[in-house]
Amino acid sequence: MDSSFKSAALLISINLLFFCNAIPSLAFGSSSATTTMHTNNWAVLVCTSRFWFNYRHMANTLSLYRTVKRLGIPDERIILMLADDMACNARNKYPAQVFNNENHRLNLYGDNVEVDYRGYEVTVENFLRVLTGRHEMAVPRSKRLLSDEGSHILLYMTGHGGDEFLKFQDSEELQSHDLADAVKQMKEKRRFKELLIMVDTCQAATLFSQLQSPGVLAIGSSMKGENSYSHHLDSDVGVSVVDRFTFYTLAFFERRNMYDNSSLSSLFSSYNPNLLMSTAYYRTDLYSRPLEEVPVTNFFGSVMEMIHTDSAYRAFSGKFSKSKSEISLDQPDEDKQRSLKSSDVLQELTGPNMTHDQIVSGVDWCKSSNRIVTVSHDRNSYVWNQETTEWVPTLVILRLNRAALCVQWSPKENKFAVGSGAKTVCICYYEQENNWWVSKLIRKRHESSVTSVAWHPNNVRVSQLLSGTSLSSLCA
Repeated sequence: MDSSFKSAALLISINLLFFCNAIPSLAFGSSSATTTMHTNNWAVLVCTSRFWFNYRHMANTLSLYRTVKRLGIPDERIILMLADDMACNARNKYPAQVFNNENHRLNLYGDNVEVDYRGYEVTVENFLRVLTGRHEMAVPRSKRLLSDEGSHILLYMTGHGGDEFLKFQDSEELQSHDLADAVKQMKEKRRFKELLIMVDTCQAATLFSQLQSPGVLAIGSSMKGENSYSHHLDSDVGVSVVDRFTFYTLAFFERRNMYDNSSLSSLFSSYNPNLLMSTAYYRTDLYSRPLEEVPVTNFFGSVMEMIHTDSAYRAFSGKFSKSKSEISLDQPDEDKQRSLKSSDVLQELTGPNMTHDQIVSGVDWCKSSNRIVTVSHDRNSYVWNQETTEWVPTLVILRLNRAALCVQWSPKENKFAVGSGAKTVCICYYEQENNWWVSKLIRKRHESSVTSVAWHPNNVRVSQLLSGTSLSSLCA
């Protein structure tokens, strides 16, 4: 009994030690102070207006949503709050579509929009709960801002406002001191490292007057006493489709990608008062870094899709490399098949030393380069390389919003395909020049989960078996 207790205590201590050492290296963990890549970014995008004549406010928010997604922030790190559903409004000439330009080239309300709070869920109370993390137990993780002390957060709000207030649903108001108190709580609870607040409304600058927390940067579309104006009217839709401040913000970002080094200073200086018909205001006294040295992608983008660990994990025990990863090299040369003791390996993968947080759902062996790839229900993948007596994993963020279910190396062993419960397949490959793994989603959604993948010998085409037993093929 005594020895069992001591063994259990030792095991817990080892796991805690491993967990603490692993956190700084994880892409979803806290960023270190020296981190230069924007890998822990979040966005909270809020449209506070109801009714058809406020169509442009929803278009503003969806436009920013599309921009931050294009620049690399995934849906699981975006909280989207829309107070009304203009796409399904009876007055909409184009059902299930929302546009921000009269040319109608871009539908902002497509298949890829994930709204977290809609309609009457968009209240001042819920907004403040999102910021402070004070949710009821029943609120799912997808509706929570799960940021930490290393996070960079973009908070964008649009609607109707006035002197130190922003209207919600035309029935209640968010006061400037409410926003300041919420930001203060966020700072005390270590929910962000840096916060950029962007507001497109009348007298937007007044909403920042009570802010006191360090690390906060704020920009508004208008000064006190000024209105914020729409950009143009769409005669087909019958209302204005975008505001001027957001329109010129989008124009700035359409020329950028997630690796762009444009600074916040260049963004702020791009606002022309003659074009805006108002004066853009930004507050920097709470922000310590020079704006010329801060890339816009520190808030508007992310490189989460390509993550490389800075230090090696020691997740596999030393015995694994000798006795449990034994490879049969005495097989015929023409076959060149290397066998793995599957039961032993899977036992090691699913044991207490495993790096994955949840069930390992797929394993594949790379016979020529002697690498292992694993995928899990935690939506991550690891590529394991054998170094001397141990296996060292490299984390690959798959950017899936559902569990990874299967994995297979390509015939040339230079990339691998992952099937998922998100009804998609992602292809992962290594970028030598950047020294990291890239994960790209194939833009073809299926009707059910992808339970198996197989490569064509040409190293390009991939076949997938769906949970409904149907088979499809696509190019990687």
